[in-house]
Amino acid sequence: MELSVSLCMIVKNEESVLDRCLASVAHLVDEVIIVDTGSTDRTKEIASKYTSKIFDFEWINDFSAARNFAAEQATGDWILVLDADEYIDEENYQEFVDGLKEDNGKYDTYGVKIINFTGSYGEKLVQNHHDRVYKNNGEIAYYRAIHEQLKSVEGKPVKGSIAKLSVFHSGYMNKTVADKGKNERNKELIDKEMQESNNAFDYFNLGNEYYSQGEYEEALKAYTNAYNLKSNYHLSWVASTVIQIISVLIQLERFNDAVSVIDDSTELYPGSFELVYLKGEISYTRGQFDDAKYYFEEIINNSDKYNHEILRPDLKDQMPHRRLGDLYNYEKNYDKAIYHYMSVLNINKLDSDSIGKVIFILNKFHTETEIIQFIQRNDLINKNNLNYYMSACFNIGKPDIMQPFFEDAQEDTVLEKIYKLKNYCLTGQGSIREFNDLLNPKVIENLNKRQLLNIVDIYFLRKRLKGIEKFAFLVEALEKDEHVSMLTKLMDNLTEEPILETELFFGALQILLNYKMLDYVSALLKNKHLLTEAALSQTAAILYENDFKGEALQLYNQCDWDVYQEQDFLNIINGLLETGNNLNAIEFTKYALLVFENDFRFYKLIFENSVEQDLYQTNLEKAKQLFPDSVYLKNLQSK
Repeated sequence: MELSVSLCMIVKNEESVLDRCLASVAHLVDEVIIVDTGSTDRTKEIASKYTSKIFDFEWINDFSAARNFAAEQATGDWILVLDADEYIDEENYQEFVDGLKEDNGKYDTYGVKIINFTGSYGEKLVQNHHDRVYKNNGEIAYYRAIHEQLKSVEGKPVKGSIAKLSVFHSGYMNKTVADKGKNERNKELIDKEMQESNNAFDYFNLGNEYYSQGEYEEALKAYTNAYNLKSNYHLSWVASTVIQIISVLIQLERFNDAVSVIDDSTELYPGSFELVYLKGEISYTRGQFDDAKYYFEEIINNSDKYNHEILRPDLKDQMPHRRLGDLYNYEKNYDKAIYHYMSVLNINKLDSDSIGKVIFILNKFHTETEIIQFIQRNDLINKNNLNYYMSACFNIGKPDIMQPFFEDAQEDTVLEKIYKLKNYCLTGQGSIREFNDLLNPKVIENLNKRQLLNIVDIYFLRKRLKGIEKFAFLVEALEKDEHVSMLTKLMDNLTEEPILETELFFGALQILLNYKMLDYVSALLKNKHLLTEAALSQTAAILYENDFKGEALQLYNQCDWDVYQEQDFLNIINGLLETGNNLNAIEFTKYALLVFENDFRFYKLIFENSVEQDLYQTNLEKAKQLFPDSVYLKNLQSK
C-alpha cells in the first residue's frame, strides 16, 4: 500500500534550530508545508532550502488556528506535525511508515513519543505522548489555543493509536525557554483557555508553567486542582500530575508529605520506577544516604519489576547510577563511584556531569598515560562528546590528555587550537603561531564564558605574554579586567584590602587545587587574613574536600561556630573521629543538631559513635518522628 505524508510546521524566528529539524526529515516526507507567523530572522531563507511551500499567517494567539491553516495547504494522505525545535531519527521514521501501512487506515490519529531534553544542557529527559499524525481527509482538526489536541470536526469519535515514532525536542532547555519567553506566553494562552473551559487538563498545563518558573506554591495549587478534577485515572497526564505534585513537595521541603503521596500512588502505579526514585531523591536530599542507596539500588537491581514509565525514562537507570556515583564519591569510595559513573556513560555517552567526575577521580590516582589508556580501552570519546572530555581535562589542568584524540579527529582544528592555548597558559610550552588567531580580547572573553578558559588560565596567559611587544594590546586589555586585576594582586600579595570578591578567591583556590599547583595555592592562602570568618570557613571546607584536612581544621579553629554550615560541622566531626577524639566529636554533633535538626547525617553520627545511652535513645525517638520512612532506622531498631 502506497501512502504519502505531508510535514506541516508553524514557525517564527527559528533560525537557530530549523535547519536541524528539516535536515532530519525533509528527505523522508513527500511534502513540506511551512507556515510562518511573523519571522524577522533567516527562518524563511532556511526553509526555502527544503521547500517552496512557505505561507504567511497572521498570528492570532491560537496555535490550533495556525496548525489548521497549515493542514489546509497539505496534499498528502497523512499529516505529520513537528515544531522547529524537534527532530527525528531516519531509521525510526521508516519503522513508523511501515506501521502506518500495516494498519491500512484503521486509525484516524496517532500519538508519538516526545522525548524532551530539559535542564541547562539537556541533561534531563522528560517524555510524553502527543497526537502528531492524522488523516488528511478534512474530518480532523486541532482545537485549543495552546497544548492543542485533535478532534473530529463533526463531533464523531476519533479512533487513535500510538505510532512507532519518537520525536526529540530541545525547546524546554532552560536557556531556550528564557530566550523565547515561552512561560509568559504559555500562561497567557492557558488563562484564555481556562476562561472558556476551566478543565483539569488546563490546570495541569498551568502547573507546568508555574513549576518551570520556580513558583512552587502556585504550581502545587494548579496540580492539585488538576488531580481533583480528573475524569479518570487512565489519562496519561494524570500520572504525570502525581509525579509533578511529588516533585513540587520536594522543592517546598515538605518531604514527609511527598513520601505520603508516593506511598498512596504506589497502589495506582505499582511498577513505577519513578516513585521509587523520588523516595531515593528525598532520602538523598535529607542526608539519609543509606536509605538513598537502598532505593536507587532497588531500581537498578529489579529492572523487570519496575517497568511502568510515566514521565522520566532516565529515572530507571541513568539517574539512579548517577546518584549512586555521587553518594560513593562523597564517601570517597572511588571504585564504586567510578563503576556507577561509567554505568551512566554506557547508557548516555553525552552525560557531561559523569564525564567530568570520571576524569576528576582518575586524576587523583593515575598518570596522564593511564587516563588516556582508560578512555581508549572503554571507547568513551566520539565526535559528539569530544568537547565534554576536553572541558573535563581542562578542569584538572591536564590538556595533554586530549592530544591523541585530536589527532584522531583531524577536522576539528578549532578545538585543537583551544587545547594548545590552554596548554600554553598552564605550562608556557608550545608555539604561539599555532593559536595566534585566538589571542585577542574578544576571543579570550568568549572562551571564558564557554568555560574553556578560566580566570586562573587568563592570569597565567597575561603573565606569559607580558613583555612580548606583539601582544601588548592583549595584556593591556586583560589587566583592565577587574577580576584579572584582583587575582593578580592576590597572587602577588599586592593588596591589604578586604577580599570582597570572595567567589573569585574560592574559584581560584579550587582551580589551583585541581591543577595541583600547590605553590600557587600557598601564595593565594597568604591572603586569608583578609577574609571574613564566614569566608575563612568556606576556605577550610574547600581544603578539607581536597584532602588538606590538617590545614582545614586549623582554619576552622579560627572561626566562630555560628558561621559553620552543615558540611563544616561534618568535616570537623569526621576530622576529630579520625584522630580518635570521639568526645569532642559528639559535642560538636550535639551542637550541630540544634542548628540542623533535619539533616540525618548528624543523627547517624550519634548512633554510630555515642556511648551515652540517653543521648542515643533521645535522638533515635526524634529521628523516628522526622524520618518515619527510614529503612536505616527500621534496620537499626531490629538489631
